Amino acid sequence: MQRYHTRSRILTIFLLLCILLFSSCSDTIPAGDLQISYLDVGQGDCSFLLLPDGKTVLIDAGNSENGQEIIQYIRDTGTDTLDYVIATHPHADHIGGMAEVIQAFDVKNVYMPKKSHTSGTFEKLLDTIEAKGLTIETARAGKVLFDTDGLRAEFLAPIDDNHSNLNNASAVLLLTYHNNRFLFMGDAEKEVENKILESGADIFADVLKTGHHGSDTSSTRPFLEAVTPSIGIISVGENNSYGHPDPLTLATLEDMGVKVWRTDEKGTIVVTSDGKNITVRNTDLPPKQNAPPTDTPTEAEKTLPLEDDTTPPIQENPQSVTVYITKSGEKYHRDGCRFLKNSRTPVLLEELDTELYTPCAVCNPPTK
Repeated sequence: MQRYHTRSRILTIFLLLCILLFSSCSDTIPAGDLQISYLDVGQGDCSFLLLPDGKTVLIDAGNSENGQEIIQYIRDTGTDTLDYVIATHPHADHIGGMAEVIQAFDVKNVYMPKKSHTSGTFEKLLDTIEAKGLTIETARAGKVLFDTDGLRAEFLAPIDDNHSNLNNASAVLLLTYHNNRFLFMGDAEKEVENKILESGADIFADVLKTGHHGSDTSSTRPFLEAVTPSIGIISVGENNSYGHPDPLTLATLEDMGVKVWRTDEKGTIVVTSDGKNITVRNTDLPPKQNAPPTDTPTEAEKTLPLEDDTTPPIQENPQSVTVYITKSGEKYHRDGCRFLKNSRTPVLLEELDTELYTPCAVCNPPTK
């Protein structure tokens, strides 16, 4: 009998050890992708985030002429709600289209640094926020937007309000999705970079949206060495009068082995993360006429997992194919396309009005 109890205890301990070992080795990252679109808004800034939990974040909104294209891009994802809107600072190339965007969507939260401006663009934005009954939350270092299920967003700057230079009042956001991290610098310059370094914050990030459009006023080597990004995003206008991005910034990024993606060369850039792996692709917007073709993948890029979105078009009989449209989009899609996340209406391809709808270049639906 004693031998039986001894064996029973040994078996119980063995099973408990197996359970603990399995738990420690299992993949705790839930299904669902984070998608970040760095929109091509010329010499300006705009990032749109689709979070794995279905919520959305808009960081800046380009110039005033970009308002409608930003609205359309967001609507094409099936989104009608902006859970978090962040105006990094009051310059017109960052908030120019924001009033129009806020008017177009159901907005839950608005974050801005405690910095005012006398421009008509800034006053229009404040009037729009007030007219919609929204309250502005102050963006400042240490404030956490959300922290749940491995998904966290926290402001790293502004650290103080003593900035005569509006660029240095920029809200800087660090987004973490399990093992992947993304840093959005607004137009923060080297003074802010130094303050963030002095704060002792852990600023490692896989993807860096470089400060101030790649200007030489930002992206100092000590800061980049602390971030150690593998991917750098530069939002910049083609042949802009400022000379952005600066050759020194590009040389530093290249010397550090950072793969640079520029909106003036690639158009809108989409970064996708499953919490462990990151992929970077051009979006379904048509390429610019004078933009070079997408580069052949480097050895480093080949190690990244390819998305199903890169599959070439499949030839199908359009008489029997069902495609999908969104409530307000101008493209049609295959079943399963990421742009059908919140809205989808099935329609036979043969009955689709191709003057109103064009094929999505991401999921490559069949054509008539």
